[in-house]
Amino acid sequence: MDSHTHPRKQTAQGKEATGRVLFSNEDTDFLVVWRMDRRPHGLLRYLVRPRTCQRVGELMEVDMLPSRAPRPAHLRLAEEARLVSLLAHPAIARVYGLHESEGKAFLLKEHVEGCNLDTIINLGLLRGRRMSESFSLYVASEVAGALHCAHTARDEEGRALGLLHRSVNPGCIRVGRNGGVKLTDFASAYSLLPGRLRTPKGLVRGEIDYAAPERLLRRDKGVVDARADIFSLGVVLLELLTGSSLYDLEAVEQAAREARRTLKTRAGASSELPSWAPVGEMARLAASFHPEHVEAAMRDVSAPVRALLHQALRRDPAERYATAAEFQADLQACLRAPRRKPYGPEQAARELLVARTEAEASPERENAGLLEWGIFPEDVPRHS
Repeated sequence: MDSHTHPRKQTAQGKEATGRVLFSNEDTDFLVVWRMDRRPHGLLRYLVRPRTCQRVGELMEVDMLPSRAPRPAHLRLAEEARLVSLLAHPAIARVYGLHESEGKAFLLKEHVEGCNLDTIINLGLLRGRRMSESFSLYVASEVAGALHCAHTARDEEGRALGLLHRSVNPGCIRVGRNGGVKLTDFASAYSLLPGRLRTPKGLVRGEIDYAAPERLLRRDKGVVDARADIFSLGVVLLELLTGSSLYDLEAVEQAAREARRTLKTRAGASSELPSWAPVGEMARLAASFHPEHVEAAMRDVSAPVRALLHQALRRDPAERYATAAEFQADLQACLRAPRRKPYGPEQAARELLVARTEAEASPERENAGLLEWGIFPEDVPRHS
């Protein structure tokens, strides 16, 4: 069965708010509202509410590493905290600090009350109608701006960070109830940060389903740069517009089967995160798609948007947008086209509310599994 025919199930952990104190920092207790998901190396993500003697604060997220987690995992969490603290952009989710207690590490993060693009794609499947082209362009434009900020960031001494997100995918892009867009999860990022933890040889960081070909294939020369993140954002935009994932297209799978014997992939490579295919198979898919495959998937997409997607989704990095700023400029130009109505956060918030309302009434609602906790009214956390 086509994986895009029915909504994909997403796992939500912890069925009830416990109210227990996850950890304390000075005069503030952080109370567990929900256990969200489990990440690599035993990392757990919680939704928490800070409480002092005087007040109860807004919801926040916490990535928690248990004391038994390997030292590299603790170092990566500290690296993520420092990296994101150097990024100041309205479309990048903030970090509030890294804390330690009883050998455990707690990274406090901004919580975006809304839903991620994985959920939004599923909402479209539930209601039988995808989000508008304007919505997709708006979200991609905001993320492109966030990526440009990350790619050009410098440390406290003014040195270029050379930062790459390396895991741009629908799950790390959130649209708030107010229509704001946030890029999250820099846990897999690469940088030139002094003292950084190096990636083990053969390990591919991030979600390989959205990785650029040069990150998956054998690299005899050249380097992976910001254009890899641009490719990943292009794959996300294609899926948001069409409901189809590039590496999951039937024609691409057929091309990969035909090239199986001749294609050299990275021997012994492994993925940091779970995927529906191993790195070698994903590499074959990444090496086998052609512009005509992308074109066929975009039958219902307007010509100007097809053109920018083709440029973002070239196998050869030299043929892609050179910077995320250039990609954002073309996305905004399409968004401001004369025949297109003005579109921004207000319109995105309204469209998302309609999508959630229609999906709630879908006969498939009960069979879809839990899309993402907090999306439907009965799941929304109450203020305490």
